[in-house]
Amino acid sequence: MMDDQLDLLDQIAGETRGNAAQDRASKLFVLTALRDQMRHSLQFVAALGPDWQPRYSTDENIGRAGERIHSAWDKQGISVRAKEQTGHMSWDELAELIEDHPDRPRVVEFYTSVPHEKSERFAQHSFACYRPFELMPEGAPHQSWIDSEHARPDWNDRLETWKTTIKILNDAIKEVEA
Repeated sequence: MMDDQLDLLDQIAGETRGNAAQDRASKLFVLTALRDQMRHSLQFVAALGPDWQPRYSTDENIGRAGERIHSAWDKQGISVRAKEQTGHMSWDELAELIEDHPDRPRVVEFYTSVPHEKSERFAQHSFACYRPFELMPEGAPHQSWIDSEHARPDWNDRLETWKTTIKILNDAIKEVEA
Protein backbone atom coordinates (compact mmCIF):
# COMPACT_ATOMS: atom_id res chain seq x y z
CA MET A 1 0.00 0.00 0.00
CA MET A 2 2.83 2.41 0.80
CA ASP A 3 4.31 1.90 -2.69
CA ASP A 4 0.99 2.94 -4.21
CA GLN A 5 1.01 6.12 -2.15
CA LEU A 6 4.51 6.97 -3.32
CA ASP A 7 3.45 6.38 -6.90
CA LEU A 8 0.55 8.78 -6.40
CA LEU A 9 2.86 11.37 -4.87
CA ASP A 10 5.08 11.03 -7.92
CA GLN A 11 2.30 12.55 -9.97
CA ILE A 12 2.05 15.78 -7.94
CA ALA A 13 3.90 18.64 -9.61
CA GLY A 14 7.16 19.40 -7.82
CA GLU A 15 6.98 16.35 -5.55
CA THR A 16 10.36 14.69 -5.00
CA ARG A 17 9.57 11.74 -2.72
CA GLY A 18 8.99 9.06 -5.37
CA ASN A 19 11.79 7.41 -7.35
CA ALA A 20 10.62 8.74 -10.72
CA ALA A 21 10.28 12.27 -9.34
CA GLN A 22 13.74 12.11 -7.75
CA ASP A 23 15.25 10.87 -11.01
CA ARG A 24 13.47 13.63 -12.95
CA ALA A 25 14.63 16.30 -10.46
CA SER A 26 18.21 15.01 -10.66
CA LYS A 27 18.20 15.11 -14.47
CA LEU A 28 16.66 18.58 -14.51
CA PHE A 29 19.32 19.85 -12.11
CA VAL A 30 22.15 18.48 -14.28
CA LEU A 31 20.59 19.70 -17.54
CA THR A 32 20.02 23.17 -16.07
CA ALA A 33 23.65 23.33 -14.91
CA LEU A 34 24.80 22.25 -18.37
CA ARG A 35 22.61 24.90 -19.97
CA ASP A 36 23.35 27.79 -17.62
CA GLN A 37 26.74 27.42 -15.95
CA MET A 38 29.12 24.78 -17.19
CA ARG A 39 31.93 25.86 -19.49
CA HIS A 40 32.24 22.39 -21.02
CA SER A 41 28.63 21.81 -22.10
CA LEU A 42 29.33 22.13 -25.82
CA GLN A 43 31.85 19.29 -25.60
CA PHE A 44 29.38 17.05 -23.75
CA VAL A 45 26.61 17.75 -26.26
CA ALA A 46 28.93 17.05 -29.20
CA ALA A 47 30.78 14.01 -27.84
CA LEU A 48 28.01 12.70 -25.54
CA GLY A 49 30.64 12.30 -22.87
CA PRO A 50 34.08 13.48 -21.86
CA ASP A 51 36.21 12.33 -24.79
CA TRP A 52 38.95 14.86 -23.98
CA GLN A 53 39.22 14.49 -20.20
CA PRO A 54 37.68 11.29 -18.83
CA ARG A 55 37.90 12.34 -15.15
CA TYR A 56 37.68 15.92 -14.06
CA SER A 57 35.95 18.24 -11.63
CA THR A 58 35.52 21.97 -11.51
CA ASP A 59 33.85 24.72 -9.52
CA GLU A 60 32.06 27.52 -11.33
CA ASN A 61 30.31 30.70 -10.24
CA ILE A 62 26.56 30.68 -10.63
CA GLY A 63 26.12 34.43 -11.00
CA ARG A 64 25.36 35.28 -7.36
CA ALA A 65 28.08 36.42 -4.99
CA GLY A 66 29.64 33.54 -3.09
CA GLU A 67 27.53 30.85 -4.76
CA ARG A 68 29.28 28.14 -6.74
CA ILE A 69 28.38 24.95 -8.53
CA HIS A 70 30.63 21.91 -8.40
CA SER A 71 30.59 19.48 -11.29
CA ALA A 72 32.51 16.26 -11.72
CA TRP A 73 32.49 13.68 -14.46
CA ASP A 74 34.00 10.35 -15.29
CA LYS A 75 33.36 7.59 -17.81
CA GLN A 76 29.97 6.82 -16.24
CA GLY A 77 28.40 10.28 -16.17
CA ILE A 78 28.24 13.75 -14.72
CA SER A 79 27.43 14.88 -11.18
CA VAL A 80 26.52 18.40 -10.11
CA ARG A 81 26.27 19.89 -6.62
CA ALA A 82 25.25 23.37 -5.48
CA LYS A 83 24.45 24.21 -1.87
CA GLU A 84 22.17 21.36 -0.73
CA GLN A 85 21.08 20.14 -4.16
CA THR A 86 22.80 17.35 -6.09
CA GLY A 87 22.16 15.62 -9.38
CA HIS A 88 23.65 12.87 -11.51
CA MET A 89 23.10 11.80 -15.10
CA SER A 90 24.80 9.01 -17.00
CA TRP A 91 26.17 9.70 -20.47
CA ASP A 92 23.65 7.20 -21.85
CA GLU A 93 20.81 9.22 -20.30
CA LEU A 94 22.18 12.42 -21.80
CA ALA A 95 22.58 10.73 -25.19
CA GLU A 96 19.00 9.47 -25.06
CA LEU A 97 17.78 13.05 -24.65
CA ILE A 98 19.97 14.87 -27.19
CA GLU A 99 21.64 12.43 -29.60
CA ASP A 100 18.93 12.69 -32.27
CA HIS A 101 18.23 16.41 -31.89
CA PRO A 102 18.09 17.92 -35.40
CA ASP A 103 20.47 20.77 -34.46
CA ARG A 104 23.13 18.58 -32.84
CA PRO A 105 25.06 17.85 -36.11
CA ARG A 106 25.97 21.56 -36.26
CA VAL A 107 27.47 21.38 -32.76
CA VAL A 108 29.34 18.18 -33.64
CA GLU A 109 30.68 19.77 -36.82
CA PHE A 110 32.01 22.79 -34.93
CA TYR A 111 33.48 20.61 -32.17
CA THR A 112 35.32 18.31 -34.58
CA SER A 113 36.63 21.26 -36.60
CA VAL A 114 38.47 22.72 -33.60
CA PRO A 115 42.04 21.45 -33.26
CA HIS A 116 42.90 19.65 -30.03
CA GLU A 117 45.03 21.88 -27.80
CA LYS A 118 45.85 19.57 -24.93
CA SER A 119 48.47 20.47 -22.36
CA GLU A 120 49.04 20.06 -18.66
CA ARG A 121 47.91 23.62 -18.06
CA PHE A 122 44.64 23.37 -20.01
CA ALA A 123 42.47 20.33 -19.47
CA GLN A 124 39.79 21.42 -21.91
CA HIS A 125 39.59 20.25 -25.52
CA SER A 126 40.22 23.80 -26.63
CA PHE A 127 39.52 27.33 -25.51
CA ALA A 128 37.40 27.63 -28.66
CA CYS A 129 34.91 25.20 -27.12
CA TYR A 130 34.63 27.06 -23.80
CA ARG A 131 31.38 28.89 -23.08
CA PRO A 132 31.81 32.56 -24.07
CA PHE A 133 31.97 34.97 -21.14
CA GLU A 134 28.91 36.84 -22.36
CA LEU A 135 26.89 33.61 -21.98
CA MET A 136 28.13 32.93 -18.43
CA PRO A 137 25.87 33.97 -15.54
CA GLU A 138 28.65 35.93 -13.85
CA GLY A 139 29.85 37.54 -17.09
CA ALA A 140 33.48 38.50 -17.56
CA PRO A 141 35.66 40.07 -14.87
CA HIS A 142 36.45 42.87 -17.32
CA GLN A 143 35.16 44.02 -20.72
CA SER A 144 38.60 43.37 -22.22
CA TRP A 145 38.00 39.62 -21.77
CA ILE A 146 34.87 39.80 -23.94
CA ASP A 147 36.66 42.01 -26.46
CA SER A 148 39.48 39.46 -26.60
CA GLU A 149 37.02 36.66 -27.35
CA HIS A 150 35.37 38.69 -30.11
CA ALA A 151 38.79 39.17 -31.74
CA ARG A 152 39.52 35.43 -31.91
CA PRO A 153 39.14 33.59 -35.21
CA ASP A 154 35.72 32.01 -35.82
CA TRP A 155 34.07 34.05 -33.05
CA ASN A 156 30.67 34.16 -34.76
CA ASP A 157 30.68 30.38 -35.32
CA ARG A 158 31.59 29.79 -31.68
CA LEU A 159 28.82 32.08 -30.40
CA GLU A 160 26.19 30.57 -32.71
CA THR A 161 27.26 27.04 -31.81
CA TRP A 162 26.91 27.86 -28.12
CA LYS A 163 23.44 29.30 -28.71
CA THR A 164 22.55 26.07 -30.52
CA THR A 165 23.95 24.03 -27.61
CA ILE A 166 21.75 25.98 -25.21
CA LYS A 167 18.71 25.40 -27.45
CA ILE A 168 19.39 21.64 -27.47
CA LEU A 169 19.64 21.60 -23.68
CA ASN A 170 16.44 23.66 -23.38
CA ASP A 171 14.65 21.08 -25.52
CA ALA A 172 16.04 18.26 -23.34
CA ILE A 173 14.76 20.06 -20.22
CA LYS A 174 11.30 20.38 -21.77
CA GLU A 175 11.33 16.65 -22.59
CA VAL A 176 12.24 15.68 -19.02
CA GLU A 177 9.60 18.05 -17.62
CA ALA A 178 6.86 16.60 -19.86
